Amino acid sequence: MVSSPLAQPSQRTQSGSSLSAADPQLALAVADDGFLRSLLTESLPAIAHPHEIGSVTVEVGVPLPQGRTDAVLTFEHINCVLAGSYPDAPPLPDVHNHREYQAITPCHSDLATLAQNVSLSEAEALLARSGFDADEVQHILTLPSQGWHKSWWYSLAPDGFLTVPFQRHIRSRCYTDGTVTLQFKDHYAQQRPEGFRSQPQKLPVVVHSPQASFCDNLAQINLSRQALGIPQAILIADDLSELEVEGYIRQNVSLYRQRSLEYLLNANCRSCGQAKCPLQGVDSSPVLACRSFRPVDVGT
Repeated sequence: MVSSPLAQPSQRTQSGSSLSAADPQLALAVADDGFLRSLLTESLPAIAHPHEIGSVTVEVGVPLPQGRTDAVLTFEHINCVLAGSYPDAPPLPDVHNHREYQAITPCHSDLATLAQNVSLSEAEALLARSGFDADEVQHILTLPSQGWHKSWWYSLAPDGFLTVPFQRHIRSRCYTDGTVTLQFKDHYAQQRPEGFRSQPQKLPVVVHSPQASFCDNLAQINLSRQALGIPQAILIADDLSELEVEGYIRQNVSLYRQRSLEYLLNANCRSCGQAKCPLQGVDSSPVLACRSFRPVDVGT
């Protein structure tokens, strides 16, 4: 297992920060990329690590069977990455001999179709977005009928770290009408990689209404989650009590960037001294989730 994340957390853009503080609904409508990403990475608890997020889009004022929700956030949740696809990515695995190769590739998946009869430009864009450089893209698209392009990939574990590598075989089929079909199969150790590279994920985003009670706000969130068939949600809130914070989090609602919560989001948790705790010493750690955290220790 590779014991380091793919990349360092990205910094929130100035425009996103100022917009969200002034008017969250306007910030959602403007769809500032930095603000949208910070909703996912800086909420409490966070929805995803920065390196797990590809493209992000938002739809504002989405109608539901019962009322509406303030926004629906759609993001590309990255499941695996091509080895060596960018400077901080892990290099190709050092497979010394046949036995070591057999140990990490004993299982193989069925042949799957990545793209069916797409244009050449679409196929090139798809492969480039997956991390292949220009030469590799051309090599894949000009393979002979029995040829395969072999590459090493890493899956992302739930904690955001990279797992044991797997090998992916890709082939192309070019047709006389100018279209291309891309297919692949994976060779892996135990658990089959999820998807090719990423999967789209939706999240309802609700702006907290101070005039409504906790139950009324939660009811609106639950209606949004039920209509979209999604277990999680993001609440942009302000001046919540400690009991409300705990209540929302226990109901699987992530809270975003409130002034009353910033000491928790920015706290550098070292109170319990557990060396193996994944929250310890992380500036953006959701320390409220730690039962050993004592707010009195913040800033000492």
